[in-house]
Amino acid sequence: MRTLSLRTREHLWWVAFIAPAFLIYTVIFLGPVISSFYYSMTNWNGFTKTMDFIGFSNYAYMFGDPTFMKAMRNTFVFAGLIVIFQNGLAIPLALALDSKIKTKSLLKVVFFAPAILSPLVVGYTWLYIYEPEGMLNMLLRAIGLGGWEQTWLGDPKFALYAIVVMVLWQYVGYSMIIFLANLQTIPGDLYEAADIDGAGGFRKFRYITFPLLAPSMTINVVLASIGSLKAFDIIYVTTKGGPFQATETITTLLFTTAFKKDNFGYGTAMGVIMFLIIFLISVVQILLLRKREVGDS
Repeated sequence: MRTLSLRTREHLWWVAFIAPAFLIYTVIFLGPVISSFYYSMTNWNGFTKTMDFIGFSNYAYMFGDPTFMKAMRNTFVFAGLIVIFQNGLAIPLALALDSKIKTKSLLKVVFFAPAILSPLVVGYTWLYIYEPEGMLNMLLRAIGLGGWEQTWLGDPKFALYAIVVMVLWQYVGYSMIIFLANLQTIPGDLYEAADIDGAGGFRKFRYITFPLLAPSMTINVVLASIGSLKAFDIIYVTTKGGPFQATETITTLLFTTAFKKDNFGYGTAMGVIMFLIIFLISVVQILLLRKREVGDS
């Protein structure tokens, strides 16, 4: 038997190390994804063996379903608000903590702490805050703004925005830490040169800080987009998609359809659409933001 060459043995070692991880990835991720595409083309309740193949009928029905279209609209509004405000608030917080504040170590912990909480814990906490006799309305009365009292999660005009506030409270600190780490890699020489040229604070931010935040901006925008598009638990625990479908998103509608109404095939079709939306948006964002990174560099 011919002895294997050194290069061949190295390749076999690589295969031996990679194969278990690839097998786990295939079983845990690729398998369910592929099976989901098949289930989405069936009329199945998820429990019985009877599974009727109906092709693309679920998809055709979905895009004519007013409930699904409203859920899709709510999903995009929710995600858009999260991406804009989460990053818009995180940048100034990161800039503030990058300065010479004595308590910045404590403030980092305070701002980041909500991110480690379960969304269920956050949801139940804010349920108490948003109650008609909860902390928010009590505070409004205490400062003479009792006329602003609302049933925040019970009014279709305010419910979705109230949940946006919950998510921002939980994750702004997470985005802030990523921006802060990026800020601390910017060379101080650039700011010194700008000072010599007489540049003010705004010009330094516009021409130095903001362009060099491009890598962390890419990370934060993509993470915020994915997280908000697939958000489920914090919405379901607070409103279950109500009132009057005001907070119904694709994920909550998917859960209700598949597990409450036992229409697993149609629910899986929604999951496939959700997967494709997240995948396409993530790819487009990464390509556009990476292009900006290259341009700024």
